[in-house]
Amino acid sequence: MERPDSGLFDRYYKSWNGIEAAYDKIAATYGVTSNIMDVITLLYKNRTPMTQNDLSRELYLSRQTVTSVVDSLERRGLVTRSIAEGDRRSRIVLLTEEGRKFGRKLGRAMRKMELDAFGLFSKEELHALVDGMEKLWHGLARALED
Repeated sequence: MERPDSGLFDRYYKSWNGIEAAYDKIAATYGVTSNIMDVITLLYKNRTPMTQNDLSRELYLSRQTVTSVVDSLERRGLVTRSIAEGDRRSRIVLLTEEGRKFGRKLGRAMRKMELDAFGLFSKEELHALVDGMEKLWHGLARALED
């Protein structure tokens, strides 16, 4: 494969950073970090309790980061944590009623931002964007395995 020029990489990094900044801004608007936003919205979307290991795996976050996020959410009264039946080392995380309300509000704000941005694309362009992102993700994962 022909190597892309450095200008393309510069655009890629700028785009990546800009996308992260947009999500960080939504999170900050609600007084949380993007990691906290990701955990809350995943729990809300999943609608069932999840283990901290599940959260770590689904969000590609370290166990330490998930523990820190869940600690913070628990202090705020947004989640409860319990020991899993059959595995005392595993912790189950569940949104409280207040956490569900917050997750709904946060999820709606994220979705509105995403739909507004996706409105710039045709249906075909959106499919190409997501297909390309998936191809990049799998290519990066494969490169890291080598």
